[in-house]
Amino acid sequence: MISNRSVPTDIVLPHVIYQDVEKAIAWLNKTFGFSEHYRYGDPVSGAQMHLGNAWVMLKRAQAGHGSPKQLGYGTQSLTVFVEEIEGHFQKAKSAGAKILEDLHETIYGELQYGAEDLDGHHWLFSRHARDLSPDQWGATVSDPARMTSRISPMLAVRRGKAAIDFYKAAFGAQELYRVDGEGGAVVAKLSAGNAEFWLADESPEHLNFSPESLGGGSARMVMIVNDPDTVFQRAVATGATVVWPVDDQPYGWRVGRIVDPFGHHWEIGKPLPGSS
Repeated sequence: MISNRSVPTDIVLPHVIYQDVEKAIAWLNKTFGFSEHYRYGDPVSGAQMHLGNAWVMLKRAQAGHGSPKQLGYGTQSLTVFVEEIEGHFQKAKSAGAKILEDLHETIYGELQYGAEDLDGHHWLFSRHARDLSPDQWGATVSDPARMTSRISPMLAVRRGKAAIDFYKAAFGAQELYRVDGEGGAVVAKLSAGNAEFWLADESPEHLNFSPESLGGGSARMVMIVNDPDTVFQRAVATGATVVWPVDDQPYGWRVGRIVDPFGHHWEIGKPLPGSS
């Protein structure tokens, strides 16, 4: 499947009806923290917004379609997963959202709250709190859920704690998981935007060596971002070394390459407009 910058998600894209799309854009941004990707029409008849990797289309109410406020009832709710759920709840509450369910942990292992937007749509914002099998809380399992296949690189480094601090400062990474071992060694899971990766202090006894020990590496990381120039310069200012600067390439990308203080190479870039 190819990627399409007009439809960045490949799973589900809900279309949500609003009486005034332009007003809804402003409300969803202020209250729930959604960011606008694009809008179209004059007056605005549609828009695309996202919160992290959750994407929605906003559509203006027309004949045969209405918002819950117009209809007098709703037919569905939307669930969005948010890592910093406590802060998100407080922001929505402070911004005046109608809270339908206070922040609480459900019997099925979700920390979540419910809120209603300006047109009566019901939203749930949630974070996984526990890993529970459905039969543990009383559901009947017809087909056990299977983990979605994914690949998350694990970077071997010296000075793992310093590496965590570097990736936070250079790439705005968030720490999702961390185990501190004896002797100061660390294993951590980080996210940069929607991408997740691991790092761990090298352990020669497990044949796990950092680039510093090997004198080089056999792989490099490719980071796709909206503004490669800014991310690249921030990484350099934080301690990375330029391999080659950000520039437009003949193969349709704007990209540059750095090596971080722990020996890992990163290409930071994005496709150029009009490139396939």
